[in-house]
Amino acid sequence: FGVLKSAGIVNGVYSCRARAQDLEEMRFKVALSFPGEHREYVARVAELLKQHLPSDTVFYDRDFTAQLARPNLDTLLQKVYGENSDLVVVFLSEHYERREWCGLEWRAIRNIIKTKHDRTLMLTRFDDTTIPGSFSTDGYVDLKNHNPEEVADFILERVLLNDNTAT
Repeated sequence: FGVLKSAGIVNGVYSCRARAQDLEEMRFKVALSFPGEHREYVARVAELLKQHLPSDTVFYDRDFTAQLARPNLDTLLQKVYGENSDLVVVFLSEHYERREWCGLEWRAIRNIIKTKHDRTLMLTRFDDTTIPGSFSTDGYVDLKNHNPEEVADFILERVLLNDNTAT
């Protein structure tokens, strides 16, 4: 933007952080669904993912603050998680089960389960809280045994597998 500004093409209102693409139209390699109580852990995972994937292909809510500040956010999130993401990583816990927004995201995720698009979903758990719609036979990454660096590696492995399956 600095070059464009010096050439008189854009003015100082634009910044390098501004996103030119509407969130509803974006396609994500990874979308992260988590409760705020685990933000520090998930933020580290997101940071590591963005070191290996284009940052605009990782949906981490804080990276889209301006676009999420709108009415009908529930329907936008349904689209992001249910339609616009190649892999949805869910960070389950007692907090996830209780949070209103996580419950809304979980509805889109349950639809992924219902339609048997299993390769597009990765479950992780901070604890053993029962989450309605999940089963004891569902595979997951136990976050008590893995740090954010390992989890990011697991996610990148799934992204690569999904990319190879799609071709």
